[in-house]
Amino acid sequence: MRRIGWLAFPQYELTTECRPAAQLGRDSSMWIFFGPGRRIRLADGEEWRVKAATTGRLIVPVIRSEAGTIAFSGPLHSKRSYGITGKDFAYEVVPHGRVGLGGAGLWGLRRHQVEVAVIDARRRAIEATEPIPIAAALLAFTVLTHGTPGDVDLMPGRD
Repeated sequence: MRRIGWLAFPQYELTTECRPAAQLGRDSSMWIFFGPGRRIRLADGEEWRVKAATTGRLIVPVIRSEAGTIAFSGPLHSKRSYGITGKDFAYEVVPHGRVGLGGAGLWGLRRHQVEVAVIDARRRAIEATEPIPIAAALLAFTVLTHGTPGDVDLMPGRD
């Protein structure tokens, strides 16, 4: 993911194998969790939004289109791990070693307990051994950047 603009849409671009896959709008916790959502335009012109939904006492990020929910994410049972689920996929995002100010910022993306990608949260990059759905990649970056409001113990970077 790389920045391509500053004020107007799009501000970021997600590329896969050097080809643009999606353009993204403002990246802000307030915008995503309490505002209209982060705008996404896919390469084929389809529009999505990263918004918020509530589940129990948590506010979790979801990706929605006009047709309905594409994917959702939320914290899992273990500290600092997240689940990402869509119609045709399910992943777990887990830290590689210590996370926080002195940590490496590397996370694993697992499918059925098999690591299929390494996410570098600082560089905003994913190195995958198999194709990863765009919705899963976007939600992974969202939870690693913003966490899930309502549960401070699960926020990335907290000790």
